[in-house]
Amino acid sequence: MDEQERSLHHKLQKLKERSSLSLRAIAREMGYSQASSIQRYFSSDYPETGLPANFISKLLAVLPGRGDPAITREEVLALADGSVAEIQRKTPDLPKTGVPIVGEVAAGLWMEAALFETENSLESTISYDIRFPAQSQFVVRVRGESLNRIAGNGDLLLCVDYLAAGIELKENDLVLVERSRDNGMTIERTAKRLVSLNGQSELMPESDDPRFQDTIFYREGDVDHTEVKIKAKIIMVFKPL
Repeated sequence: MDEQERSLHHKLQKLKERSSLSLRAIAREMGYSQASSIQRYFSSDYPETGLPANFISKLLAVLPGRGDPAITREEVLALADGSVAEIQRKTPDLPKTGVPIVGEVAAGLWMEAALFETENSLESTISYDIRFPAQSQFVVRVRGESLNRIAGNGDLLLCVDYLAAGIELKENDLVLVERSRDNGMTIERTAKRLVSLNGQSELMPESDDPRFQDTIFYREGDVDHTEVKIKAKIIMVFKPL
């Protein structure tokens, strides 16, 4: 193995290529809004021989399991400039229990607002995502076919309250949306794809079912459209066996 193949830049680039993720995609999966936030670590000009522990901790939530052959946790840890113990210390101390299930996503089903506020919370078997604060994470269950391109009836969606987590929503994010009517007395909870068309944000359906093809127009901060609220970013879909 020559010196180039032993270099940090070469190893990191090889893992990036195996993952089939762009630099921007890796940055977003790590919780950053811009690729420029991590660009220097992927540069051949990066002066260090290893990556800092806090960066490795976030990278561990993105790369392992991707690619063919699948990237291993050990391959990512091998890029660190510190000990494994140091990396573990920098990993957020998350609850040992599963993320709570707090309700359902069911487009077209309008419920009294009080029912949303009193929904029983059930513990899931889904682990917390280390990229985000535990208190900002929750799970909802899909009911029906309103999201069938992404998730089917009974699937679970891991969500992050983007305001509580301090993250920005980006185009093409899958988001949890609540619509209210009757002066907020009834609420519909659904999931849509956030896109930008002609300078305005639209919430597009992710369903093949003709009943759920409506597009929701979203204007953040517009008092005339406060009946539409984006509650969270959906970061993962789980399909129970």
